[in-house]
Amino acid sequence: MSLEDWKKKEKLCYASQENMINTVQEEMFPYVSEEVEVRTSTDIEDEVQNRGGNVRPLQPSDSYNGAIRDTYIWSQTITDIDVLVKLPKSPLKAKDLRVSIETQRIKIEATQRHETCNKSTKDPKWTTIFEGELIFKTKKDESVWSLVSGYVSIHLEKVSERWWDALIMEEPKIELNKIDCSRNLDEMGLTEQMKVEELMWNHQQKLLGKPTSDQLKMEAIMKKAWNAKGSPFQVTLSLATITGIIATALLAIAFSTDNWLYTEVKRAQIQVRRTSLLTYRNLTPFT
Repeated sequence: MSLEDWKKKEKLCYASQENMINTVQEEMFPYVSEEVEVRTSTDIEDEVQNRGGNVRPLQPSDSYNGAIRDTYIWSQTITDIDVLVKLPKSPLKAKDLRVSIETQRIKIEATQRHETCNKSTKDPKWTTIFEGELIFKTKKDESVWSLVSGYVSIHLEKVSERWWDALIMEEPKIELNKIDCSRNLDEMGLTEQMKVEELMWNHQQKLLGKPTSDQLKMEAIMKKAWNAKGSPFQVTLSLATITGIIATALLAIAFSTDNWLYTEVKRAQIQVRRTSLLTYRNLTPFT
């Protein structure tokens, strides 16, 4: 076999091997005529939740101690704020939103999706759907947001415990004297909880006809003052005792000398005893 014939044969062998490899690759990896977006269960759930007409109905708690506005609803307790911002009717996912929460400012942007020929295309432009400056400061690190049916739900923690009369600066103010200012006991500080418990205990004591905490404190103070060394109450009793001793001595002297003097001393002694008895009754020591 000549050299040229050998080269031709070798080329044919290589061509046959290459065709075989291509055939195997086509069988293993079929030809793709069109690329499609693979949608996860999370994407489908987000989209279903936010389709137009499937908006979560409002509850009374959504505007508790707050207000319902054109594009948002807010509620509050003494320590936190909850906001629901309405979304556009077109389907939106969490990745279609940009939510910026600062200490005293909120901004929400959304990009629109368009359905064409069973395909979902995203508008690259971002549209602001909510922006406002809060009337008071919040704890930025404690703020969270989530996507619910037809709304962006935002939770804010107040820096200071106080009632807000509005959410943002441009909003009409609510009347704070008409809101429910009651608080759960577990929401109060330790000092406030102790004070409330004391008031409840005093009320129960009054119903039972027993002394309140203030009355018990006063009795303890009086008892301490009574038993203190050099107490004026103890001096009063000592003087009464001494007066009685002197009166008895004078009576003995009068009896031995003159009946008239005896009568006067006896009368004085009776008066002293009455005075001592009244003093004793008014200043009886605590036991």
